Formats: sequence, C-alpha cells, structure tokens
Amino acid sequence: GKWHMGMNCKSRCDHCHHPLNHGFDYFYGMPFTLLNECQGTDDPELAKSLQDAYWLYTEMIVLAVLTLLLGKLTNLLSVNWKIIICLAICGLLYFISWFSSYGFTKYWNCILMRNHDIAEQPMNLEKVTSNMLKEAVSFIERNKHRPFLLLVSFLHVHTPLVTTEKFQGRSRHGLYGDNVEEMDWMVGRLLDIIDKEGLKNTTFIYFASDHGGSLEAHRGKAQLGGWNGIYKG
Repeated sequence: GKWHMGMNCKSRCDHCHHPLNHGFDYFYGMPFTLLNECQGTDDPELAKSLQDAYWLYTEMIVLAVLTLLLGKLTNLLSVNWKIIICLAICGLLYFISWFSSYGFTKYWNCILMRNHDIAEQPMNLEKVTSNMLKEAVSFIERNKHRPFLLLVSFLHVHTPLVTTEKFQGRSRHGLYGDNVEEMDWMVGRLLDIIDKEGLKNTTFIYFASDHGGSLEAHRGKAQLGGWNGIYKG
C-alpha cells in the first residue's frame, strides 16, 4: 500500500528510503502519497498558490507578446522584431521551467511499484483497490505455511477519496462515508482469506490509523477529510 517515505537520498537510483532497504522482503504499493493530481479532477494540491502565481505571470508575458505583435502588425508600435521574438522565447522557457515540475505530477508522483520496479505509471485509480487486495491475498497464500508479517497501508481514507463505483453513494455520510465503507469491506476480505487458510487462531491482527482527519479538505461546503471530534487535527 502507501509507503509515503519516498525512495532516494543522493541519487535517483539509490532507493535508500525504499521498503526493501528497511527490513521488508517484498513491496507492492505507492512509494509517495496520494495527491489531488493523482485523480486529476480536483484543484492541484502541490504548491497551489505558487502555481496560480506562475500561471498569472505566464499570462502576463503572453499578453505582452500579443500586444507588441498586434502593435507591430498594425504599425501602432515601433518595436523591433528581435525584441518580440526574444520576449516570446523567454516566456516559453519560463513556462517550461515551472510546468515541467508541476504539470507532470500525476506521471512522476502517482506510481505503483513492485519491489524496485515500476508496475504502473501513472497508476490506475479505478483498479488500485482490487490490485492491492489481490497482492495481499496472494502474499498470504504464498506464506501461509510459515510465520509472516503483512503490512497493508490502505490508500483509504486519505484524500482525494478514491472510491470505486460499487461503493459510491452507499453511505449517508457522503463520499467520506463511502470511502470508509469500502475500506471496511477490504479489511473484511483480508479477514476472510485468513480464516479460509486456517490462520485465524494463529494470527495477530492490528488495525490502526496514522493520524486524524484532514479538516482542511473541502469540496464546496462538503467536508472531505473526516472528523476529529474535539481535536484540531
């Protein structure tokens, strides 16, 4: 599942933070974290205010180029062609410089890995739930005759709330409730396979959450990031 510790230290291939360098023998999952960019339907999550500023500056440069070009073609402005071309090239390079970092977030960040190999880039969110379950079930089946540790870190109920069509609209608590119900079903499937393989009475099962709800996550007036009771975050 979700590792969220990244991979590299000094070079892009050293994989010093990879699960296989921290005691695990097998890994299938997401080395980074879920972002809105992975779904492609919500506002960008990475440096949104900064990206908005970059877009504004890009639009200003484009407007300046078009104004100079129109003025030149209509003889309203006496501008050297070299200046217009130079400004256009600078604007293009400026756009490429920041868009190469933020425009391909889905491709660079939203990936699934199997051990050290990339399994999906970008990952298919519609299939990631079933793929993770299949991997977990397969792991249990392969290791049922010896002691094993299986850590399943769900992408649920992290925003964006990736919920398969089967569970959408099932909860009276909106999309967050749907996501919780799907996670509950996934846990049930893992318990079923443990029972089926005769491991129920010899297996310790721990269910835990890594942090509280994300109270900042909204869509309009709808709360997307859960509920923390009297606690702040």
